[in-house]
Amino acid sequence: MGQKELDKTIGNRLKVLRATAGLSLNELAARSGVSRAMIGRVERGESSATAVLLGKLCVALDVTLSSVIGLSDRPPERLARLADQPIWRDPETGYRRRHASAQNVASGVEIIVVDLPGGARVPYSPWGRRAYTQQLLVLSGKLTVHIDLKRFDLNEGDCLDFDVMRAVTFENPGEALAKYIVIVRTK
Repeated sequence: MGQKELDKTIGNRLKVLRATAGLSLNELAARSGVSRAMIGRVERGESSATAVLLGKLCVALDVTLSSVIGLSDRPPERLARLADQPIWRDPETGYRRRHASAQNVASGVEIIVVDLPGGARVPYSPWGRRAYTQQLLVLSGKLTVHIDLKRFDLNEGDCLDFDVMRAVTFENPGEALAKYIVIVRTK
């Protein structure tokens, strides 16, 4: 799936989630802090959403980022071939996220593979009501994770367990690409 097609699919998914939640564009804008105009452009697939913007919308809609990018409304599957795994790229930071696990798996475990370019920083607001837990395993490079005021400097092979009830920022302090896996428990 190309980036433009993925942008349209993500936009449609956000629109369905907003409608399911019974929210107007104005109500979602008020809840998320994202302008009504920007939400409309994203929903129509006219604009690529950044990681920060998607995070704000997911918090306001009370859904996981994976449920939007991974498109988990599909029927459960057992196998996720590399060629079929959705890849989303943040147009602002170059952050690249590949949803590696099969869609809507019964285990409630999702596996995300992330490439974070050198110097990139991706902040997320606290998730709120449907906060979930996750583990992060650094495959290569260096990664700094800020959870509220606490800082974790991670190197290759380091693994961090945390939830998203507090603000979380992922930062690559080096020049080389940081590659890591995030394992999310949603059930």
